[in-house]
Order: sequence, then C-alpha cells, then structure tokens
Amino acid sequence: MLSFFASKFVKEEKPKTLGQLGEEWAQEEYRKKGYKIIGANVYNTKGKQAGEIDFIAVNKTSIVFVEVKTRKLITGKFGSGVEAVNVYKQRKMLLAVKMFLQRKAQYQTLRPQIDVCSVVARDVDKKDYSVTILVNSVEDWN
Repeated sequence: MLSFFASKFVKEEKPKTLGQLGEEWAQEEYRKKGYKIIGANVYNTKGKQAGEIDFIAVNKTSIVFVEVKTRKLITGKFGSGVEAVNVYKQRKMLLAVKMFLQRKAQYQTLRPQIDVCSVVARDVDKKDYSVTILVNSVEDWN
C-alpha cells in the first residue's frame, strides 16, 4: 500500500534534450583535456541581461567560456552549429564573459578564451556523436 503512495509522489525525470546531451558530451571532452568544469548555463542574475554561457572550464593557466551548438546533421535547415554563432551571439557572449570576470576576481589572473564547440549527434541512443572544439574562436579583449 505504501508503495502506491510513494510512486504517486516520485518525480519522473524528463528525457534530456539534444542540446543538454550535447553540452554534457562537450564537457566530457574538456575534462579529458584536463579542465575542471566550474559552471554550466551561467548568466548574469543582476542588472543587464548579457546572455548565457553554456559552461565554463578552467585549468592552471586558462579560463574557457564555451558555447555549444548541437545538431543531428552536420548541416540542416538551421545551418551548422558553428554558423549559428553569429556576430550578435558573439557580442552577447563577450559581454557575458566580461561581466563574469568583473564579478569573479579569483579568475582574473587566468588567460580567458571563448571556444565554440560543435556537436553532431548521429545516433543519440547509441551515443554516436562527434565533438569539434574551435579554440579561441571569439575574440575582442579591448
């Protein structure tokens, strides 16, 4: 009888979206390269809305802000993942990064870079995917 009540109130986990899976796979690639993930889906909670950073990774010398774009096909009706990071998106990312570094003084000594990570998921169920990292692909450190 109690198992009936317990099952009624247990929250079922929603299946992950393609974007969420892509971000997890991208984070795993950075971990393999020796980075530690210090934040995911980071955005400015106070003041000006600057956009979201998919995740932030650090090693001994660098802090990397990563924008992940996941597609089922290399190119499709929305273009490639890399093409989706247009000038408007790059400006929002730069603003978000600058605001993050202003608030988090402990990371200001690290070399900042913004990477774009393109994930192509051929078969999600079989975890058949590829991750391409475009290192330091967004620049404007004025």
